[in-house]
Amino acid sequence: MTYSYAPAVLAATLGLAFAASAQAQERVPPAPHCMDAVGVQEVEQASPRSIALRAASGQAYRIDFSEDCPGVRSATTLKLDAPAGWACGRPSERVVVDGRSCAVSAVTPVEDRDYASVARESDRLLTATLPALTISERKEVRRGFGGSPSYCFAIRNVRSWSSDQQGLLVETNPRRNGGNRYYRVDLGSHCRQLDRTPEVSFTSGMQNGLICGNPGDRIVAAEFEQGDLRRDELAPLPQYTRQSCTIQAVYPASSQASN
Repeated sequence: MTYSYAPAVLAATLGLAFAASAQAQERVPPAPHCMDAVGVQEVEQASPRSIALRAASGQAYRIDFSEDCPGVRSATTLKLDAPAGWACGRPSERVVVDGRSCAVSAVTPVEDRDYASVARESDRLLTATLPALTISERKEVRRGFGGSPSYCFAIRNVRSWSSDQQGLLVETNPRRNGGNRYYRVDLGSHCRQLDRTPEVSFTSGMQNGLICGNPGDRIVAAEFEQGDLRRDELAPLPQYTRQSCTIQAVYPASSQASN
């Protein structure tokens, strides 16, 4: 039997009895690469042949289609049909976009960095294709998966930062960033300035106060003040601390990475 999963209307689609049963029993995937279709949080699309999703567990996945399936982000109704609620890339699986069926050919777990890349491109494409609208009354409510700016953080909400071999780890206010407390920031190259600066600031390439890895997003290292002994130690590199570093990607960091 095939169930149709739409997270926003899960109770209405499956019934309260099934929802209670699913919570009471531990769900075991039929294969390690399979995605739990119950409680999908986000969906992004940068190519008509695939979409990227974030499962309720926080793991990101890519779903490939047998043929082009455009318009996922702009759809009013979006559903994932998968046997027993597991998407594994089997012939019986499909994504239904406003009543249009798209056959699934593969399901693959992906890294957060790859998901962030798809999310950025998905957002750019959606912004570029949406017509200018004047909304006087909201008549429709989107039913199904939704997009999310979880690959960005607001500059004003940054609490602290630290650098390591992987790049930069930024702590934000989780109440202001979709529940995400830590973000991993990938830089264009090793930013040696971060080892030599008392503080940093962020510059948004889009001039919207958000850091997403968009073109022009940068981190700027501040200089030590006059009289600070550490400034004298950096005398051979007087201008190095004034340089900035390019930000390539931003994505929520796992709890392990933030510890």
